[in-house]
Amino acid sequence: MNLFTKLQAYLQLGLRSIFDVAVYRIGLKTGMHPVLRVKTPPVPVGSFFEICEARQPLPRASLVWQDRPWAFGQSLGEKSDSPPDWHANILTKAIVQNADEQWNRIATFTMKTGDIKTVWEASRLDWVLAFAQSAASGNNEALEKLNCWLSDWNEKNPPYQGPNWMCGQEASIRVAHLLLGAFILNSANQISLPVEAMILAHLRRILPTIGYARGQNNNHATSEAMALYAGGLWLQNCANDQATRDEARKYVKAGSRLASERIESLVFDDGGFAQYSHVYHRLMLDSLSVIELARHHFDAPKFSDNFYEKAKTASKWLRFFTEPQKGDVPNMGSNDGAWLLPIGPGLYRDFRPSCALASTLFENKTAFAEIESAAAILSWLNVEPKSPIKLENRPEVQVFSDSGIAALSKGDLRIYMRLPGARFRPHQADALHLDIWKGDQDLLVDGGTYSYASSGWEYFPSTAAHNSIEFDKRDQMPRISRFLFGSWLKRDVLIEDTQNNSICCSYVDSWGCQHERSVSLKEDIILVRDRISGPFKSAVLRWRFADMITSVSQNTAMSDGVRLSVTVDGEPANLEQENMPCSIHYHDRLERKAVKTSTHIPGELISIITCS
Repeated sequence: MNLFTKLQAYLQLGLRSIFDVAVYRIGLKTGMHPVLRVKTPPVPVGSFFEICEARQPLPRASLVWQDRPWAFGQSLGEKSDSPPDWHANILTKAIVQNADEQWNRIATFTMKTGDIKTVWEASRLDWVLAFAQSAASGNNEALEKLNCWLSDWNEKNPPYQGPNWMCGQEASIRVAHLLLGAFILNSANQISLPVEAMILAHLRRILPTIGYARGQNNNHATSEAMALYAGGLWLQNCANDQATRDEARKYVKAGSRLASERIESLVFDDGGFAQYSHVYHRLMLDSLSVIELARHHFDAPKFSDNFYEKAKTASKWLRFFTEPQKGDVPNMGSNDGAWLLPIGPGLYRDFRPSCALASTLFENKTAFAEIESAAAILSWLNVEPKSPIKLENRPEVQVFSDSGIAALSKGDLRIYMRLPGARFRPHQADALHLDIWKGDQDLLVDGGTYSYASSGWEYFPSTAAHNSIEFDKRDQMPRISRFLFGSWLKRDVLIEDTQNNSICCSYVDSWGCQHERSVSLKEDIILVRDRISGPFKSAVLRWRFADMITSVSQNTAMSDGVRLSVTVDGEPANLEQENMPCSIHYHDRLERKAVKTSTHIPGELISIITCS
């Protein structure tokens, strides 16, 4: 890879982003960054939460952490009422050896404990929400457990020491969960001294590094804006001394300004989000919902009209992709297990609760009002549902140009195609990938994410992990670092044909290879034409099946509900089976079957996919 490609990629990130990140990293390396001078006393001993007013009846509580650990949206299956080891990999139990060091002296991606996210997971405090729901339902032991675990966390994680203070976003998620726990327990109009000290320590950690968060152009900044604003409002209104109330005003002001600026920059006019990921879109939208919940509860001034318009379109965007029967969405883009609001009986892959909350707050109507998981989150957070949103009839062709997704629909059959041409940093080499759904079933699938650091992570963002064309056993863009590709693809052609229910899009990569894909949908038959040209030695077309492949005979493959046949320049293709790893939940790796065919010359590959 040449120096020009690297320089071009860094410039595409934006000079402001480069400056913000550079200032942060140089500041840490030299010991001059203001965040390293932040001091705060340990959290005092005492009761963190009490139930103010019992509410009855209440909906079902979340299963998360009730009697066993959870990680990345899944139960680990090991029953335990004891606090976890806050410095251990939650999956392997490997322990961070230098946990008594100041947070900036701990490496992120070279620890023997593995992926740092496996250490952070238990310290996101989503168990605060679970125990609060159980306590509000009359379980006194759950309240004792909540206070016990919070006391243990603060004892083992003194301010700014150890791995759980490394990331401002992780600190922000803790702030949100403490405030939401208070909402659930009807105690948000007051704050105990231990919770006050805990919130204050977190906001002091978050504020000095918001430049770095802003420089990421992702949900770090929206999460940190949420914590500064919502946590600051809580302290400003309820802190036990005037000095803390006065200090809280600067957090509210900084959070409000950061939220407004980031939503203006990162939420597209079509409602999509800069990270090109459904999971990260939900995290961003949930963060906006927490901001609005806090603003309304503490009767703070409204944000700008543009802020609410962006939040409204972001709410509609997520609802468009949410399958109504089970609440799932396409597993496209990065998926790190982020789940800010495990409230009520909904599970990680159920996006309907987030849609219900956001639509109620930002659209003045309630989506999925009849669904238990969606109704439950509103009840737990004391949000009155509005008039229900009826399921819209999908247009047969829908293009989210800024978001980089085109959708075709016919009856209960849906196709999603990833479009090249990212305005912000692309995280996966997945241009022209197709996800195909029938009803609530994903038939042809994306490979997912699996991990950002564990062995084998490089495969999942690669072109080979997607239903697309791979030239010369390489990605569509050269990889520069763990989270950065170079030579970002540009969108050459985008044709919407509403009359024939079809979409056509193409790109030319930095090696001069061209891929044009046209997709049409008629009844239950999908026709995919892949035209390829350029100086390649081999080109591989892959189709990844969600279910077991029942048969493969020359150019035809079949699985439960799918029949796929491929021709290359009019001749039957030679389809080969291969095992392909797939990840639905972060750090959960499954084996799936795929078929592939290859060609060595420019031409046209036609795939006919019948779904029954």
